Amino acid sequence: MSDLLSLGLTGLRTSRNNLSVTGHNISNIDTPGYSRQRAIQVTNPPFGAGAGFMGTGSRTQTIERIVDDYVTHQMRVDTSRLKDNEAYLKNANELDSLLANESSALGTALNGFFEGVQSAANDPLSKPARELMFSQGDSVSQRFRSAQARLDDQNKNINTQLRTYSEKVNELAQGIGELNKQIRVYEGSRNQPPNDLFDRREELLRELSEIIEVDVVGQDKLDVNVFVGRGIPLIVGENVNRIEAVPGELDKSRYDVNLIDSKGSKMNINSSITGGEMGGVMRYRTDTLDPALNEMGRIAMVFAGEFNNQHQQGVDLNGDQGGDFFRDINTRNFMQDRLPGLQRDTDAGVWLDKEQLNKLPDKEFTIRRDGTGNLLLQQSPDGRRISTFTDMNDLNNFTQQNYGFRVSSAGAGDPPGDMAANLIPDKGLLISPVRIGASQLERSPELSDPNKIAMSGIAPDENNAGTSKLTYADLAGQNVADFNGVNLAGTEVSYDQGADEFTLTDRNGNDYVGTLVDGQLTFDIGGTDLVLNLQGTDYEDGDVWILEGSAGGQSGAALAGLQTAALVDRREDGRGGSTLGETYSMLVEKTGIQTSESRTATEVSRSVLNQTTAMRESTSGVNMDEEAANLIRFQQAYQASTQVINTAQRMFDTLLNAVGR
Repeated sequence: MSDLLSLGLTGLRTSRNNLSVTGHNISNIDTPGYSRQRAIQVTNPPFGAGAGFMGTGSRTQTIERIVDDYVTHQMRVDTSRLKDNEAYLKNANELDSLLANESSALGTALNGFFEGVQSAANDPLSKPARELMFSQGDSVSQRFRSAQARLDDQNKNINTQLRTYSEKVNELAQGIGELNKQIRVYEGSRNQPPNDLFDRREELLRELSEIIEVDVVGQDKLDVNVFVGRGIPLIVGENVNRIEAVPGELDKSRYDVNLIDSKGSKMNINSSITGGEMGGVMRYRTDTLDPALNEMGRIAMVFAGEFNNQHQQGVDLNGDQGGDFFRDINTRNFMQDRLPGLQRDTDAGVWLDKEQLNKLPDKEFTIRRDGTGNLLLQQSPDGRRISTFTDMNDLNNFTQQNYGFRVSSAGAGDPPGDMAANLIPDKGLLISPVRIGASQLERSPELSDPNKIAMSGIAPDENNAGTSKLTYADLAGQNVADFNGVNLAGTEVSYDQGADEFTLTDRNGNDYVGTLVDGQLTFDIGGTDLVLNLQGTDYEDGDVWILEGSAGGQSGAALAGLQTAALVDRREDGRGGSTLGETYSMLVEKTGIQTSESRTATEVSRSVLNQTTAMRESTSGVNMDEEAANLIRFQQAYQASTQVINTAQRMFDTLLNAVGR
């Protein structure tokens, strides 16, 4: 009877445990990250009896957590990919809308401006046409600056997001490290797995994967070590490192992400961050936002520089040589802004070669000292090595020849002198030739009068056999109508092949023979040099060019022609390249393709995550129907065990009654 009672009690305890686990499953059916549990029931060791070995009932060996490690790992991977794509797509949609929307698109503003230029060229004496060109110049400048401001706001928003993500990562990492500690304590004290703590830790790991891709490595079946990027430790047992988002080492306007270990040592992990929302926004910044800023800036600088170059080769309505239509692209402040890592009071900047604007890159660079004291030029942000130089002059000769810029002093000169090499910080120096170019576009403050728009120029005779053109290079501060007493309006320059001479004949029949040096014709008129640019070498005997004076539209036509000229990436032989509009269209197209691909990737990754989630639910999720059936089954077992105890009780009572009689 005592054996029967013991058997009933073991069954009662086992059924009670089964019921408790089932109830625990049911109560946690909506708990995020909860994994279904199961009581593992085994038989107790038997004991020997005369008739053989007799059973001693059952017991609960352990409470098992039903998980599939592969599915758990895949959940983290797929979650990280989806969040990465969603974060990228959210930002890319905003940029795509900005670039492609007609009300904000730069292409629309450029077309409107050149339409105004063409109108003024068609009627150079029209004040309304000149005023319209003024207005359109302000409009296109404002459009560029507004676009730059919008993208700068995106960059600031990314900085804020990185700071928020870093704080969340640290919070989750601290929680995971604490759970590592608790799990080890609980396991050690009871020699049983604390399943709910495992679930809590796994849910924190899943939440962490929403922010950044992680590699989770188990240790002793208790702790987990967490790595980010390429094996960079974030959590090792109870030891937790942290990350921080701070103003960039080379550019304070763009935040870097650093990992800080327990000793306070810092390591930049920008290039190691992948996946999750943090990886998505950093991928967007590197692959889409920064290239868009650089391309917009390049378009703005080429546009302003080339337009100024052409405008300076014309004559305004007052007969004076044209100046800058847009603000000079090499002002001291502009040059300094292109070296974001240096203080504004430092005598250094980036000078753009106005004669080689077609070579301007849509990239950024860094200069660092290598171990031998030489200067290493790298492409940013990928760090691709370009070349090594012994000094700044060698480096600048290379960048001017290949990229159209020099890293110079910010003083006077065209170009200024080389920047002092000792100004390069130990961490390196970031060069941003065009990144903020769109913010620098505005009409020249010196051009306040529409009459000062230089629409007049030097017109080739329609019967010329050659295609070479002449433009004004230097009027030496003189006026076309009174150049040392000579009225140049209507005068002609002719070419005599036999003598190989260019001759300027004034309105009184006086001839001035020019000197041709390096593409410039110089005429000595009354002791003052009139310098003209000779564009091209295709001139024939008898070709004639007429100096229009102040009322012509030849320069205006050339200004309007910049709209269809291949100004960007044009080779030295004049071939190849793209127009400003084509370059912008390619930027819009590239951004649109990236956005579309990201949209597709987001949809695919969401579908994949849904499938993985379904796999997890089928394995680890709580099924209410199954648990309800278990509840009935274990309740019946509990009741049956109760009957065993009742039977033992009745047998004991019967025995007592028999003995009592």
